[in-house]
Amino acid sequence: MSKERNRAIAVMLAATVAIVVFAVAMFIGLSSNGSTEKMTADDMAVGEDHMLAIDAGGNVYAWGHNIKGELGDVTCDNKSAPVKIEVPGTAVQVEAGNELSFARCKNGDLYAWGDNSSYQMGDGMNISRMEPEKMMENVAMVAAGSYHAMAIDTDGVLYVWGRNKNGALGIADSECDQTDENGYPCMSLPYKLMEDVVYIDAGEDYSMAITSDGTLYAWGYDADSQLGIEKTDSVNDNGEAYQSKPAKVMEGVSKIACGSKYMAFALTESGELYAWGNASVGSLGTEKIDDPENQVQVTPLKVMDEVQDIAAGSAHAVALKTDGTAYTWGVNNYCQLGMKYGDSTYAIGEETIYYQTKPRKLAKNVEAIDAGGFNTIYRSSDGVLRSVGSNLYGQLGIDSEADSVKTPTAVYLKK
Repeated sequence: MSKERNRAIAVMLAATVAIVVFAVAMFIGLSSNGSTEKMTADDMAVGEDHMLAIDAGGNVYAWGHNIKGELGDVTCDNKSAPVKIEVPGTAVQVEAGNELSFARCKNGDLYAWGDNSSYQMGDGMNISRMEPEKMMENVAMVAAGSYHAMAIDTDGVLYVWGRNKNGALGIADSECDQTDENGYPCMSLPYKLMEDVVYIDAGEDYSMAITSDGTLYAWGYDADSQLGIEKTDSVNDNGEAYQSKPAKVMEGVSKIACGSKYMAFALTESGELYAWGNASVGSLGTEKIDDPENQVQVTPLKVMDEVQDIAAGSAHAVALKTDGTAYTWGVNNYCQLGMKYGDSTYAIGEETIYYQTKPRKLAKNVEAIDAGGFNTIYRSSDGVLRSVGSNLYGQLGIDSEADSVKTPTAVYLKK
């Protein structure tokens, strides 16, 4: 065999190996800049257009939209890959609102940064912050709505603050001590609302809390029946219903998930998932609702069994079954369900919007999930964080310029 032929075969083999290596790298999710440091997360949160995560060492990372400083990196520049945020202490929980972020540390200290125009940071001022600022101590859990927030202290006392539009805080407007630039009453500092609370969540102008006996309470905006109660106690100037104080929804609840506006979910101890609210774009995961004419489900409706976790975005949701399989449903305008289309459509002008009315499998071997805005994120059993959906502001964290991505893609630490 000639040297020339040997050399040609060697070149062909090298090329083949390179192709195989590249294919394997793409399969395991190698990032575009060649980094192999996977972004593992002990906790994660999805805001309207930004995301947060905590690594195994208790460090906080953020990426996506940053116009109000919600990433906490002392800039207002959007980031398409995770940046480490300087949060004092070891973080154990992160929470993201519209343009606001929170981090709760192991010692109970609560830090906040981002938009504060409606006093939603709870520091008594309406000055937005571009880096973490300590807000409270002895906090056991925090939840963020679009323009208000809540926290449970270590004694089970629930505190609320921020904008009280449509009763979002569960208190009378007369109790509020400030008004924001749009004229809405606000509570600038944490206000004690309830006791014996173990779990909370919030959407845009509505809130929910679970007490230690498993009873679910809801209050705030209810124009789409997102509170899950048959009758509210108030109506705003536009004739829209809202609940001014906490009202009982159901019993036996272990976890809740509030969508941004339209729907909410409750998970029971036995793994039963209940849904209610606006069902017009498949947001509830079922078409068998009590009021098909108005496309709403007023009270809790069982939609799934054997569920261990639930999360909701603007008008979509993701559920994690006990076997580790994640399912998505609802609106899919930015491929946030992990697919390109859906089983139904509706039109906005000349634009066709796809949505999924029934739960569809997103991924297997999943350990944790979250959703927000037009995005879904999950952590696989291999510890890798994967995101899918809208990427208009880099909020997928995958260092891509694509407006949206339909395939769950690994998130990497920024070098």
